[in-house]
Amino acid sequence: MLFTKIALSLASLAARVAAAQDEFHLKTVSSSASKNNLYVEAYHTGAGMADAVLTTSTSAAGKFYLNETYLQMDIGQEITYGFEVGGATNYAGWEFVEVNGGQGVSGFVVEDNHVVWNETQFTGWLACDWWHGAPQLFWTVAYENFTRPSSCSPVHLTQEFISS
Repeated sequence: MLFTKIALSLASLAARVAAAQDEFHLKTVSSSASKNNLYVEAYHTGAGMADAVLTTSTSAAGKFYLNETYLQMDIGQEITYGFEVGGATNYAGWEFVEVNGGQGVSGFVVEDNHVVWNETQFTGWLACDWWHGAPQLFWTVAYENFTRPSSCSPVHLTQEFISS
């Protein structure tokens, strides 16, 4: 029993050290000046739950890493926080992005220097002035036709690596 606890602790520490070497901020690229050069941060909404919002501050920005195809955020604790993308259920054409306790959903990859969700229903990221007094990150749904709200702009997410 003690050996198992030690082995699990060492494995967790090794994973955090490896992640720290490849940590990055998620930064927006957009043709909209108000949605360009912003960083993803987690806006606390409940125990182990947060909405992905955007900030100009690198000190507030989340430190992310790819764990296989899981996009995860380092919060400095043993608990894992991962990107969650809301299910395509509201027929609006875009859905919430959250950073919640747990592994998150799989399928994130880097293509042409952009972080994307490698699912057929995903067509991109959207930044909107929404509930939290800061632009909020959403994902767009491939099979929905929608009129984008005037406060929203398409964005790409790029990796800005954090030097140690």
